[in-house]
Amino acid sequence: MPRPARSRTRYWPRCEERMTDTNSELTVEFRRSGVTGTWDGSQETILELAEDLGLVLPYSCRSGICTTCQCKKIEGEIEYTQDGVYMPDAEDEILICCSAPKTALVLDI
Repeated sequence: MPRPARSRTRYWPRCEERMTDTNSELTVEFRRSGVTGTWDGSQETILELAEDLGLVLPYSCRSGICTTCQCKKIEGEIEYTQDGVYMPDAEDEILICCSAPKTALVLDI
């Protein structure tokens, strides 16, 4: 008698609450797109801010594992909003699906 098929579902953790001060507003510029937005703490990640501004950017896992959302940071500082994130090799590369700005930010998007 054949064995029943097994199904495997993986659940990736959502980004945890960020440490960024939500009382401050920061400017995030998506330079190549010509779009600038204000980070006011209502979004969880830079990717969510970009989506709120109407940008359609590549992503997959939303948890810092697949690197699909990796982009170049031109100026500013970010913090990752969860542990276990794949860290890009280059210091100026970030993952926008699981990061939040610490300062005003300019991205090459």
